[in-house]
Amino acid sequence: MSEPKGPVKALGKALELLELLLEQRRPMRLQEICSRSGCPKSTAHALLTTLREYRMIDQDPDGRYRLGIRLYEYGSAVSAMWDARQLAHPYLEQLAQALGTGTYLAIRSGDYAISIDSCAASSGAGLSVSVETGTPLPLHATAQGKLLLSAVSEQEVRRFCRQEGLRPYTRHSLTDPEALARALAQVRAAGYAVEDGEYRVGLRAVAAPVYDAAGSLAYAIGAVGLFPRVQSEEFRAVVARTVDAAARLSAALGCPSEKLPAL
Repeated sequence: MSEPKGPVKALGKALELLELLLEQRRPMRLQEICSRSGCPKSTAHALLTTLREYRMIDQDPDGRYRLGIRLYEYGSAVSAMWDARQLAHPYLEQLAQALGTGTYLAIRSGDYAISIDSCAASSGAGLSVSVETGTPLPLHATAQGKLLLSAVSEQEVRRFCRQEGLRPYTRHSLTDPEALARALAQVRAAGYAVEDGEYRVGLRAVAAPVYDAAGSLAYAIGAVGLFPRVQSEEFRAVVARTVDAAARLSAALGCPSEKLPAL
């Protein structure tokens, strides 16, 4: 097995041990793990002990190591995310065609929002804005970011502000923690988030919450485009359609009815 490069060699070696257990698909003794991985016994034992504490691996009564239940939980979470993506795509398509602009489904990943699926309007006289999937976007300067951030605790928001520093992307970006806190309170009260030139000048967006079967805010569905000012009737119609799409997708995901706005 290749020697991991970079500053976190211990993490790389731990992942290699997990890869070895995955390849073999059977419980393995410490001596065999060391032999196949080329890892010194003391190092392998320390890494396996740490992985066991985090339930990444389990240890049988006879001392052999096997992949742990936590990995199954991670796999189930990833599978559910992609199942939701497939379920959500028709809603994104319908919303994109109704509004004539780009739509997206986003999740929170650490201190960023990431679109896991998107759709562009296939026709229309106006300019349509497309959304790139997989690109990390700032939580404080985008509609989907503010929506997802509104679901976390005040303590987590403060940590985010300290760590990220609320970088200004445009002159409209929220750079003051108190202003961000007020904006998040408005998001929670309204049931959706608005972006008004905060990430890119001229672009406006709306994001609405998508709840999973447990009733937790799991995704943001939204639209982004060169909309008129947010106080306009046209933009209010965009908000209404987006909130409606979010509620219908939440229902399709099995969200309890009491979490949904009236359809």
